[in-house]
Amino acid sequence: MKSLNVLVDGKLVGTLHNRDPLAFIYSDDCLSGLLPNPFANVIGLAAGAIATPAVLAYFENLLPEGDQRRALEQQHHVTTVFGLLSKAGWDTAGAVVLRPAGAADAKPAYTPKSWADIARMIDGHGASNGSSKVSISGAKYKLLLSLDDDSNPLLPLGDSPSTQILKPDIQRAGRKIWASAINETLLMRMAAKCGLPVASVQYVASVKSCLVQRYDRTVQDGQVLRIGQADLCQLLKMPSSSKYESDGGPDFANCYTCVKTNSKQPVVDCENLVKWIFFNLYTGNNDGHAKNLSMLHDNGGLRLAPFYDLMCTSVYPGFSSNFAFKIGTTFKPGDIDRQQLQAFAASIGVSEKFLFKLAADLSDKIVPTLQQSIQELQDAMGPSEKTMAERLAHEIARICKKRTAKFLDLIKLIDP
Repeated sequence: MKSLNVLVDGKLVGTLHNRDPLAFIYSDDCLSGLLPNPFANVIGLAAGAIATPAVLAYFENLLPEGDQRRALEQQHHVTTVFGLLSKAGWDTAGAVVLRPAGAADAKPAYTPKSWADIARMIDGHGASNGSSKVSISGAKYKLLLSLDDDSNPLLPLGDSPSTQILKPDIQRAGRKIWASAINETLLMRMAAKCGLPVASVQYVASVKSCLVQRYDRTVQDGQVLRIGQADLCQLLKMPSSSKYESDGGPDFANCYTCVKTNSKQPVVDCENLVKWIFFNLYTGNNDGHAKNLSMLHDNGGLRLAPFYDLMCTSVYPGFSSNFAFKIGTTFKPGDIDRQQLQAFAASIGVSEKFLFKLAADLSDKIVPTLQQSIQELQDAMGPSEKTMAERLAHEIARICKKRTAKFLDLIKLIDP
């Protein structure tokens, strides 16, 4: 029966087996305690084959979703989770590397490219980096890269670790989505200015892309090291098909409890998680689901990972106007009133006063930080990007004003 070696820091922590259901077997070194268990928060340590839903949830969530998974299936003529990971699991989110048994170790290697080369790859909309062995979760097309000392792109080969995620403008037939890369870059930068922990981003005008610095990578003595992470679908043992609450996936209380239970600094991380919810409400990001939240391994514990995939979806007519998480009893942001926020506060065990103060403090920062972010990137924007920036300035100001007026009125009711 076929198997894949599951490696962390080059050491064998177990094997993944092509069974139905998918099975994982811990290595003897993990079972004996010689190696730390990288899956302790997801897959319980036990001898023999483990074929629980947690195994499928963890490994399936390493793969892309939607169109990008279908592209991988067509490229490699495989459709199973195991088959896809065998072809594209050599560089994934977090610290895990999956390689066929017997695959030889190799030193990290990269192919130098120009940004013009990258532009051609984007135009061809390839499903991989050319090495055909990389995978990153999400439904949008991405390229995994590294950069040389002059910030020129490098394509990782084999299981060589990437350090950047390049996210070009979304192109989908029948969907009026445009200038998504500058949209995301601006939202990410303004979130950082609002005090939220976020992945570092820059806009690469020559390829109309948002370039994201991977927070699950670090460089020591010139060597790129992987850092373990798990998104909340993995931690809550849910497949990626259930990332939305409306699909039976985690609600916000599930996510909040997961972070509170697992974090080594739960007070800080839970407060940032609530800020993230209000940031999304104020900026019209209705697509913040459970897979857009992760926890990162940090000196023997877990911390809430920097936020990512922030974008104003309200400027696009093809996106749902419903929020990804229910607030109280409603998915409709415009229907959030005192009763809904009271229920929301109760569901996560915080006081209304704390909730509204946090909402009020954040609301004051939204419009100024967006204007600052637009000004910083003005020289990198073409006509389409400038039009998007103007649209964002109008739309976010409108949404934030509307939400703030309602939330501040509710604060006066609580603390006149």
